[in-house]
Amino acid sequence: MKNGNNFEDGKEKDGKERDDKERDGKERDGKERDDKERDGKTKMYVIIYNIGKKKNIGNIVRSCVAFNVSEIFVVGRNKKETSFFGSMGTHGYIRIRYFSNMIELKEYLNDNNILLYGCEITNQSIPITKQPFVKNKDTAFLFGNEGTGISDQIIKMCDKIIYIPQYGNGIASLNVSVSCAIILQTFAAWANYIEVDIKGNKFIIQERQNKLNNYLNPSEELIKEINDKRTIREIKKKEIQLANLDNLEFLF
Repeated sequence: MKNGNNFEDGKEKDGKERDDKERDGKERDGKERDDKERDGKTKMYVIIYNIGKKKNIGNIVRSCVAFNVSEIFVVGRNKKETSFFGSMGTHGYIRIRYFSNMIELKEYLNDNNILLYGCEITNQSIPITKQPFVKNKDTAFLFGNEGTGISDQIIKMCDKIIYIPQYGNGIASLNVSVSCAIILQTFAAWANYIEVDIKGNKFIIQERQNKLNNYLNPSEELIKEINDKRTIREIKKKEIQLANLDNLEFLF
């Protein structure tokens, strides 16, 4: 009787071990497939819109460079009106594109298949601990004003709203540049971005791309931007030609 029980216990143990191995194998295979799909090529962008303090803008730019943001979108300010005070020169390492308003930006995001994520505390917000990102889907992050946050009108334009959970009750919200750094690091880790090498106690800084390097070795993004500008110029040229023809017909 005792030996019989040992035999049954052995069968149950072997069966459990097989189940555990199969389950571990499936989980491991699933993770490997998941990691392969998130191969570090999914791009992220940051939107600077209605940020009041220059220092916050500068710190946001530094975080963008540190976490390999592909491009910064500045909305509502042109190049001359935008200060990168506090960026410690890092704005020279990242591409910056300017838009007149959020509607223009949203059209650009839609045309380029980029999701818009608003970073704001609302009843519908999803915590970033759940990693609510979409595989192989480029994402732009919008951060709110230091005092008023993101307006309801802009919230409606967002594809998702996310927030950073807090675990202490002595502060109502984080500084906007701190929030930006946390969210960008979370996305970069989720998307399997490659960590930069370290030398001594610092990360290695790459040589800054100057105008000559950009001309000799243009990136894919730069080539696309150049082609887009050419297309726009051609369209405007044709519109002017058609308008001139209409004027000539009117005269005769």
